[in-house]
Amino acid sequence: MKEISVGPLKDIYIERGGVRLHGLDHGGAEGPVILLLHGAVAHARWWDAVAPGLAGLGRPVAIDLRGHGESDWSDDYGYEAFTGDLEAWIRWAESEGGGPPGLVAHSFGGGTALKLHELSPPDLRFLVLVDVPIELSERILVPMRKMAARSSRPWASRELFVEKFHVVPAGENAALELLAHIARHSVRPLDDGTWTLKADKSFHKNRKVTDFRPGWMRVASPAMLVVGGKSDRLTAEDLDWLRTRRQDVRIETIPGAYHHVQLDEPEAFLTLTLDFLSSILS
Repeated sequence: MKEISVGPLKDIYIERGGVRLHGLDHGGAEGPVILLLHGAVAHARWWDAVAPGLAGLGRPVAIDLRGHGESDWSDDYGYEAFTGDLEAWIRWAESEGGGPPGLVAHSFGGGTALKLHELSPPDLRFLVLVDVPIELSERILVPMRKMAARSSRPWASRELFVEKFHVVPAGENAALELLAHIARHSVRPLDDGTWTLKADKSFHKNRKVTDFRPGWMRVASPAMLVVGGKSDRLTAEDLDWLRTRRQDVRIETIPGAYHHVQLDEPEAFLTLTLDFLSSILS
């Protein structure tokens, strides 16, 4: 199976409260830093299919949340810890780009962004949220808690992990090459030759129901919500609430996508995002 081609990448590390946080710089044109924030039990490489396409409008930098990817694990996975980390990345991006960054965030990463807006609204050039629920409900949390409760077993080989890899919640449209690429970057080798998951699955173990509406009401930057047409994360009632309360927010649905929109339909997602960003950055 062929590898996904990605241009030169630069590792970036910042530290907050003794936790070392990792980002991947895709380089790019003059313009704002574009922070890319993944979802639960994922990592920065989930953006590899779309980040290069954003480099003409700015500098895409994909972030590993604490407990994910190449960032440190932690004893604290509360929202204040995640939002504090995101604030630190926004400050870094401001200093690097000479102005407010943009933020593109999927699923739990988007929930973190909305929670930050509720607690301390950041200065952003734009905000793109990808299939982020209005509420992190028990319906969504129950399977996440079950996954978090299962310990990560070591895998005999990286190839076996790639073979068995699947996304949660399930989707059917992502290219096999892209899923294999994501899987290869999801595990690290152990001293005994086996492989283990990079993500600390326990981070969702004590997650509570969370309403993201207060965060939505404090978003001040131009914002777009991209919804997977086959995803169950947002109901018709959720979208009606957003259209009624935030008529300035652009809402787009990609019919063929499940929850992991940027994996299922990367070209359609990139087209929508570039159109939105071009209208803001031109």
